[in-house]
Amino acid sequence: MKKLDEKNSQLLKVILISILVFFAFWYIENVKNGLTVFIAVIQPFLIGFMLAFIINLPMNFFERKVYSKIFKTEKTKKLVPVFSLISSWILFILGIVIFLNVLIPRISKAVTALIERFPLFLDDLIDLLNNNKFTKNFADDAQKYINSVDWNNALVQVKDYFVGEAGNIFDKTTSIINSVSSTIITIAAATIFSVFVLINKKDLKILANRIIYSLFKRSTANEINKVASLSYSSFASYINSKALSSLILGILVFVGMLILKIPFAAMAAILVAIADFIPYVGPLIATVIMMILIFIESPFKSLVFLIFLLIAQQVQGSIIYPALAGKTIGLPSIWVIVSIAIGGSLFGIVGMLVSIPIASILYTLMNEKMDKTLAKKEISENEIKELSEKVHYKKEEK
Repeated sequence: MKKLDEKNSQLLKVILISILVFFAFWYIENVKNGLTVFIAVIQPFLIGFMLAFIINLPMNFFERKVYSKIFKTEKTKKLVPVFSLISSWILFILGIVIFLNVLIPRISKAVTALIERFPLFLDDLIDLLNNNKFTKNFADDAQKYINSVDWNNALVQVKDYFVGEAGNIFDKTTSIINSVSSTIITIAAATIFSVFVLINKKDLKILANRIIYSLFKRSTANEINKVASLSYSSFASYINSKALSSLILGILVFVGMLILKIPFAAMAAILVAIADFIPYVGPLIATVIMMILIFIESPFKSLVFLIFLLIAQQVQGSIIYPALAGKTIGLPSIWVIVSIAIGGSLFGIVGMLVSIPIASILYTLMNEKMDKTLAKKEISENEIKELSEKVHYKKEEK
């Protein structure tokens, strides 16, 4: 049988992929149903992999920084991964308990207080506008707009969303256990699978490499390995640096508000730290909620809080986070905004959280590809800059 040359082989691949895509769209409902069933079947393993990824972050720390220094002999070295895994799970469970019993009730309390005090905030806002000669002319228009909105209905919807059934569930850990009784098998399977993955992670890595290098050419396998390594380092760096920088921001807010004698210091610190995980949108929501609550106590302190929080967020965004993240998450602002918008529209809050490391991976790979292409064409970075300046100059001449 005659072997296809490279050109015909590529053409055949394109034709086959086009046929598959055509039939996939033609039978889109069947494909959707099939994917739904497939995801339901592998769901415990997906959750297990996600758990393994999260647990692996502190596990690596315990292995390298703690237990490798305690267990130094050949006989006891085998205990390093075991003790590291146990310590990581204890830390993870402790974090979940704190989140459910401390953080979530605090957030629910903040939202409840906001809803209860919101009418007072509107009255104080109108009084403030009336008492100032520069804003007195706008007071009547503001009053008309406030009266035209059905605030009661809006606040009831917000309250039901944050502190209705979900809020009650979060406030009581026992209610959560009862509510997830139907999925206890999935959770147990995912947990066992994650433990298996973490204990055998070195062997699984070797197995994965055996499969990749046996199926693909060396150059392709090297690229797959490179992308996998880049993906892991990007996500790990993002989670570690973001968690630590958010914690530092929360401590800064708490200490700063205590020094400035601004009320709701603990509530604001927790809300700001958690909201910081959601880029752009999260800090804005936390700022608005806390400003309204503080405004009711003192409009002046509300303004002080806004100025202080903006300074603290700038310090965190410009100094603390870059120092922790290094160059791993080095995305231009436009990429960050676009990735958050796309991730949020497709997958909600989860999409917003994972969009930045995914965009960072794509950005790094795209830059590497462009560098190689430009090197082949013998075009230097200085030439690109000169050409850009010339184009800009010509446009200005016109």
